[in-house]
Amino acid sequence: MFGHRKNQAESLPVTGRVCSLLEIPQGHKFKIVEIKGGPGLHRRLLALGFHRGDLVTLNGEALLGGPVLVKNLNSDTRIALGRGIARKVLVEPADENER
Repeated sequence: MFGHRKNQAESLPVTGRVCSLLEIPQGHKFKIVEIKGGPGLHRRLLALGFHRGDLVTLNGEALLGGPVLVKNLNSDTRIALGRGIARKVLVEPADENER
């Protein structure tokens, strides 16, 4: 169900650039900097163990525009997020010395 992106460049975004979970390359560490959504989305992601400042990595994407598989490296949890929610989670590249 989940696979690798074929048309994406393997390079990391520019250091300090904020982007959504949909724009990041797989397997690289990123830090959550903001969740652009209402209180319901914030509560939902907090309940799933995803907080501002957590390190995350993209593990895979479903075919044909389905959900993305995201791993939280701080709590070692994996969840599948729909693309609408993943678009609202903003991340930036993590420093090399972070976990």
